[in-house]
Amino acid sequence: MEERAESLCAAAELYLDNGDFELAAQAARDSLSAGGGPGGSVLALRLLVLAQLGSSRAVAEVEQSVADVLEASGGNTAGGEKRFAALFAELELRCAAGQLDEALQLALQLRTLGSDLAISSGTSQLQAAALVALVKVQSSREALDEAMRASMELLAAAQKRRDRGAEADAWRVIAEVHALRENSSGKATASTPEETLQAAERAAQLYSEACPEALGGGFATASPLVARLRHGWALALIEVARARFRLGRLRDAAAAAGEAVSMCRELGRVRCLLAALEVAVQAHSALHEPLLGLRAANQELQWLREGRGSSSGSGGSSNNNDNNSTRSSRAAEAQLLELIATTHSQLSEPLGALRSARLAAELRQQLGDSQGEASALLLAAEQQRLLGEMAEATRSAELAVTASRAAGDAAGEERALQLLSRLLVERGLSEQAPQRPQALQTLQDLVRAVELRDAAAVKDAEERLNGYGGLVTNKDIADHLVPIFTRDRGSVEFLRELGWEFDQNQTGSTKIKMIPHESFYMGQIMNGMNFGPQFRVVNPFRVSGPEPVAISVCQLPETEAWQMELGFPRPGFLDAGLQSSLVHMFPE
Repeated sequence: MEERAESLCAAAELYLDNGDFELAAQAARDSLSAGGGPGGSVLALRLLVLAQLGSSRAVAEVEQSVADVLEASGGNTAGGEKRFAALFAELELRCAAGQLDEALQLALQLRTLGSDLAISSGTSQLQAAALVALVKVQSSREALDEAMRASMELLAAAQKRRDRGAEADAWRVIAEVHALRENSSGKATASTPEETLQAAERAAQLYSEACPEALGGGFATASPLVARLRHGWALALIEVARARFRLGRLRDAAAAAGEAVSMCRELGRVRCLLAALEVAVQAHSALHEPLLGLRAANQELQWLREGRGSSSGSGGSSNNNDNNSTRSSRAAEAQLLELIATTHSQLSEPLGALRSARLAAELRQQLGDSQGEASALLLAAEQQRLLGEMAEATRSAELAVTASRAAGDAAGEERALQLLSRLLVERGLSEQAPQRPQALQTLQDLVRAVELRDAAAVKDAEERLNGYGGLVTNKDIADHLVPIFTRDRGSVEFLRELGWEFDQNQTGSTKIKMIPHESFYMGQIMNGMNFGPQFRVVNPFRVSGPEPVAISVCQLPETEAWQMELGFPRPGFLDAGLQSSLVHMFPE
């Protein structure tokens, strides 16, 4: 009974990691019903809570579910362990609700209770779980120094027990906290990538030693203990790869990530595989061999599709489970397609990027993931823009706006509106751009800031205007700023002090000389070049200055329909570019 409960708990953890929340919840319930050894019911209850929260269940509904489980357990669970289970479940609920101060108090109680249970019952599983929970809460609170102290406490407890697997877990947690401290905003002691790498490599080494020990101790290759150790090993390798990447050790990073990908595939850990694959693709791209990264990504995409195909062939009572598993594999496939599309985009291959982005958007739509659909549609719109498919790109951007609104994603909606506005401007439809009014209001804010000599407000308005891109034209800027410069010459000096550049060498108006059309071509005849009627295109002008510039108005007479309807510019227009330069032959 205890072995079955442990296997069910391991299955629930695997389902949860892969995003199969309904399957995870069912496996956790079955594990609770089967009963288990010390701490088993606690971890199963925690997995049940996390699975139900992942299924978007209301917090109140999950709380009632926890109460029902604890009541049903009755005398099957020891008093201290039952209290630990209740506190652990409450901690996860508080974290989900963003109530981190309350979660911290619960984590501290769990640490004390876990230590007491380790002494009274001889089990260390709950003590380790409590310390890992404390690290999680402190990290969420950005109290990274406190998180590191809890990690060190976890390591000391594992070393005291001479548990190599638990020691590997502790070093991996330490590496994760180091990685967070690398980017800390001054609230915590800064860590270096070298410290992260040392901790992650130590964890990977200990996992490599613990797995043979477990196998030598009589555990089967597919046993929950061995699977858990190998999962930890894969996670440690991902941290190793990331740290090596940050240190510029790109070839070593790609090797560690590739090893993690293989391990995750064998374990069926889809999310872990995607994380490892992302590092592998980044490393290969940085090594200027992106095709190797794309090849690896496409191989894993094929593996996902083959796995879903084989599961869909099973029947009977497993159909519901197959549907849930297929849903999670489709979500993973969409994420993988987005990674492939992004890589194609970085390689300036818009066709490949567009194909993958469209497939990802379709999968997200089927899954009801509006936020993910919007992200994929934005990626597709960018590629369509690069391909010159402006109408299609506009449609994709409009769909991205709709999907972002459906998801309640304000930041995503803002990005979609920016791209949509940019596309409309490039199509000459700036007045229809949804962000045009905000852009003009920002320009007015800039004018007001200049009038008040408010340097900070000017900088803020500049940054916002830069975000609007082509929504504000040079004419708009001139219409708003020239009147200020005319009536207040001090505004020019004020802006110059802020880094604006004004042409101080301009002494007068630009001089443009027109050469009559007939005179231009008469000169060409005199020089031995007699252009025919369909090649007399140029109406030339010369802009005088230190570096004279030739400009021209090109116009051809109407001719036969077949020439007028050519799918490319008429030859006379193509020749006009060369002819225009001949204007420099005429005297000033």
